[in-house]
Amino acid sequence: MKYTALIGNPTGHSVSHVMYEELAKAALLEQPYRHIKIDVTDEDLTKTINALRELHFTGLNVTLPHKLSVIPLLDHVDKVVKELGAVNTIKFGDSTTGHNTDWVGIYKPVAAVGHEIKTVTIFGTGGAARAAIYAAKRLGARKIYVHYRNEEDNVKTDDLKKRAGALGIELHTYDKVRKNVEVSDLIINATSAGMVGKDRLPFDLAHLADLTVSEKIYLDVVFNPLDTPLLRYFNEQGAHTIDGLWMMIYQGVVALSIWLDREIEIADHDLERIHNLLEGSLSHA
Repeated sequence: MKYTALIGNPTGHSVSHVMYEELAKAALLEQPYRHIKIDVTDEDLTKTINALRELHFTGLNVTLPHKLSVIPLLDHVDKVVKELGAVNTIKFGDSTTGHNTDWVGIYKPVAAVGHEIKTVTIFGTGGAARAAIYAAKRLGARKIYVHYRNEEDNVKTDDLKKRAGALGIELHTYDKVRKNVEVSDLIINATSAGMVGKDRLPFDLAHLADLTVSEKIYLDVVFNPLDTPLLRYFNEQGAHTIDGLWMMIYQGVVALSIWLDREIEIADHDLERIHNLLEGSLSHA
């Protein structure tokens, strides 16, 4: 039996345990596989990582709020993590290695739309925002605007400001959100806004009133609920919207490949089936 886990706080809203077991079935894995969810506080992060490694877990997914703070606990990180400073996947073995697969979860569904991406607006400065930056660059974006709240956790924002020059991004508060959304081809919500228990939006939607977004793509990293206030707004205004389950599924395929040391390929019809299954599972998460 192979075991992996999602660690974060909270994890109760996640349907990753359903997703990974379905991905394993679609990949025709011969060995039994189980994925579990574990709520981990900041204080318990180190001992949790050590305990799961000692219990011979194959690897972990990492979600809020540990995508940055877990890095000092790892032996190695991949090149994406070195550039962005955020981990969402850990592989156990002779050493412990951190990876970022979130960017693939953003890149693939956007690339599938087939639109040219020149300018991107991102909401947030945490781990998901860093993955969004990397994905935007891979999509060919030449301008990337990253927005942050004045009052939000300055540790992650200050860290991103230090990386801004190397990453080729501009950081703005939300007073420039209308201007930046107006000129963007892709808008990504990389905050927890709209997630179960976190309803506060990063800005008043009135700032976008009467703005034409019908030729734009909007992606939300939040998947529970699927229909977040921001996704609903952009959908109603005619944008091409991509919900957070697609990010989770595509990053999950890559994470599973890392854990199992072989490339996992899932047919499109299986990905669609898994998306539909997860959508139905959200109310029971």
